[in-house]
Amino acid sequence: MSLIFITGGAGFIGYQLQKQLDGKFDVNAIDLLSPNNKAGTFRSANLKNIEQGDIANTFLDNLNTKPDVLIHLAAETGISGSLINPAKYFETNLHGTFNVLEQCRKNGVKHLIYASSSSVYSPNQQLMSEESNTQSQLSFYGTSKKMSEVMIENYCAQFGLIAIGLRFFTVYGSWTRPDMAAYKFMSNIDKGLPINIYNKGNVYRDFTHVSDIIKAIELLINKIQFEKIGTHKIFNIGLGSPISVLQYAKLIAQSIGKEPKINFTNLPDNELISTYSNTNKLEKYIQFKPECKIEDGINEMVAWYKNNSYE
Repeated sequence: MSLIFITGGAGFIGYQLQKQLDGKFDVNAIDLLSPNNKAGTFRSANLKNIEQGDIANTFLDNLNTKPDVLIHLAAETGISGSLINPAKYFETNLHGTFNVLEQCRKNGVKHLIYASSSSVYSPNQQLMSEESNTQSQLSFYGTSKKMSEVMIENYCAQFGLIAIGLRFFTVYGSWTRPDMAAYKFMSNIDKGLPINIYNKGNVYRDFTHVSDIIKAIELLINKIQFEKIGTHKIFNIGLGSPISVLQYAKLIAQSIGKEPKINFTNLPDNELISTYSNTNKLEKYIQFKPECKIEDGINEMVAWYKNNSYE
């Protein structure tokens, strides 16, 4: 049975991944578990094998058995925050990822699966494939993810690492982060408060349910262990069926059973107007493509919110 190590194990995706892998693999995880992170505290209470740890430290050095696959999900996330505090994004997403690479190199961990983002894509593109333009990003968050991809590419070439990066497209579902639009929409609609929607609703996202992300990662755990030394692959993972954020909010309201109150605001300069994932490359690699329909995914998320909100 392979030993899996997850960074960011109490995060939205890390939590779901641990629950999925439990019993199928030996899983260990670390998370910063900041006292200010109420969501992480809630999630970690339901996990068996998670420890407080920082990716800036030597978190692999003291393990008696080194992991077969390291899944790097720890990150400073969200686009708006990178405009306010870019230094925090640099420290976590770049310096932190560099230290993860060094920990892998020094401890002989050869297989790395890591989180990238659709935010690496340059603006004014429609269908986004892995070969689409990533020369410029609208947000520093996107830049931090692109620079991480470049670092990892070099570590694969220079030090024999084997890595797979996943460019996530707007992940949603149960245990979503409270700073994400999904949670804000559910909370405000449920309380009868207004929600903010950009550009008169003419913003489109390729919403991808977290269950599809987890299924893909599980398949990649097995796949990556057969790749040759020095391999670095990057895949999009998205449903491939974008809808407007306005429609997304209305579907959430419909599932909650309340009418949304909407404030239309300007689209921030660091936000893409649309994302649209081409996932053909991933489908060919693991014979799987995201399949959770938006209505089903929203109903799942709202059912969770009604019983498990962070408030």
